[in-house]
Amino acid sequence: MRRCGEVACDPQALAGIPLFTGVSAATVQAVAAAVTVRHYRRNMFVFAEGEAAESFHFVMDGRVRVFRDTPGGHEQTLQVLGRGGLLAVVCFIEGQPYPASAQTVLDSSIASIRNGDLARMAQEHGDLAWTLLRQLATRLLWAQGRIYDLALRSATGRVVSALLQFAREQGGKDERGRLTVDLPLTHRELGQLTGVSRETVTRTLGQLRDTGAVHWTEGGQLVVDPDKLDEWLHV
Repeated sequence: MRRCGEVACDPQALAGIPLFTGVSAATVQAVAAAVTVRHYRRNMFVFAEGEAAESFHFVMDGRVRVFRDTPGGHEQTLQVLGRGGLLAVVCFIEGQPYPASAQTVLDSSIASIRNGDLARMAQEHGDLAWTLLRQLATRLLWAQGRIYDLALRSATGRVVSALLQFAREQGGKDERGRLTVDLPLTHRELGQLTGVSRETVTRTLGQLRDTGAVHWTEGGQLVVDPDKLDEWLHV
């Protein structure tokens, strides 16, 4: 069993989701009527690589890890998404099976809308079509950034870049302007995400902690000093 239960979507719950920024209230109402929200416990699959992709998904709450299986039988983490993160965008456009698997790393709520319903509403509501294009452009910029990191940054720089991006996208600020975020990834998974070994991740995090660029609270939250991390980007 994958999901723990499903409910209808309250239009007000879509506030703050980037996909609906600048979209009219009428469009949000129409989308909400077609959306189902499913609740998943930690480590449950939202979908698996190779399955028929019938729906478009976005994260309402929690964290979702997107990964692919390698020929050697290992898992390659591609992305970790928080609130507002989009899943299966390419499948909606191309009609292809899921190219990767999505698994929750925290208890999560995932909104789903059937591809046919989304395509129909994008034709009927121009503001929805525009925001979908804007989100695709954002994904393209993210992909270009990943290519830059993997091609031109050092191993340390790749880990630092991933931490900064994760904290800026999914974290909040404390009273000192530092970023705080839950980082539900093991050192191995962070290494997969950045293309470095687990040992390199452990060593880099130790160096960052020793210089005050990051530290962990007693509750397990990662606290990031963005200015100090910026200094590490080109190491």
